[in-house]
Amino acid sequence: MTARRARSSVLALVALAALAAAAPRAALAQTKADAFAGKIPPVSGQLYRKAGRFELTATGDLSLNDAFYSKYFGGLKLGYHLTEAWSVSAQGALGATARTGSAVVCPKNSGCVDANDAMLLQVPGKLRRIVGAEIAWAPVYGKLNVFAEKVAHFDLSILAGADLISHDEVLGPTDAAALAASGKDPALVSTVGGHVGLGARLFLKEWLALRLEVKDYVYGVEVPNNGAGKDWQNQIFTELGLSVFLPFGNRPLP
Repeated sequence: MTARRARSSVLALVALAALAAAAPRAALAQTKADAFAGKIPPVSGQLYRKAGRFELTATGDLSLNDAFYSKYFGGLKLGYHLTEAWSVSAQGALGATARTGSAVVCPKNSGCVDANDAMLLQVPGKLRRIVGAEIAWAPVYGKLNVFAEKVAHFDLSILAGADLISHDEVLGPTDAAALAASGKDPALVSTVGGHVGLGARLFLKEWLALRLEVKDYVYGVEVPNNGAGKDWQNQIFTELGLSVFLPFGNRPLP
C-alpha cells in the first residue's frame, strides 16, 4: 500500500511539472498571437470581382526602346469582363513624338553624327496614333499583406490584340532632303499590326483600380533605304492607367 501511494505521488508530481512547463509556452503563444490581433481580418474568396462589368481606363503611354523617337501618348480603353479571367476591350491613343538625345546616324564611310531632319525622315518609328482591339486573360488573383495593416488585392494578365497604327511615311534620301528643305511634314501612313503584353491591376476600391501594362507592338513599314519589302518594327510601350468599373459595385454571384 505504501509503495502504491508513493507511485501515485510521483505520477502526480510529474503531471504537475508538465503542466507548469506547458503554461509559459501557451502564454507565450497567446502573446505572439495577440500582437497581430485586430490588425488584418481574415480574407477569403475574391473581394473585387470583374465578371459582367465594364472597365473604363484613362491611359498614359511611354515608348522604351526607340533610339530615334520618344513617344508620349494618352488614350482611353473600354473593356468588358466576360468572366473573372477573360475580357475584351477597345483602345485608342495619340500624342506627341520627339527625337531622343541619342539620335545618331553612322554612315558606312564616315563616323557617327547627330541625325538631322533629313536623316530622321528616313527612319521609321514616328508614330502618331494607335487604335486597336484586345483580348486579355487574367489567371492570377492575389492578395498581399502591407505592413501587417492592410490587404492589397491585385491580378496579373496576358494581353494580345490587333491594331491600326498610323505613322509618318519613311522617305528615301532624295525625297527626305527635299521635304526637310521645304519644312513640310511627311504623309501619314496607316498599317495593320498587333501586340502582345503583360498587365497588372491593383484594386483601390470596389470600383477603382490602378493598371500597369507593358506591350510590344509589331508592324511592317516600307523603308526605301532597305530595298524592297517591309521592315518589321517592334515598339515597346509601358502604360499606366486609372480604371473605373461600371457598375460601381460587384455583380451578384449566380
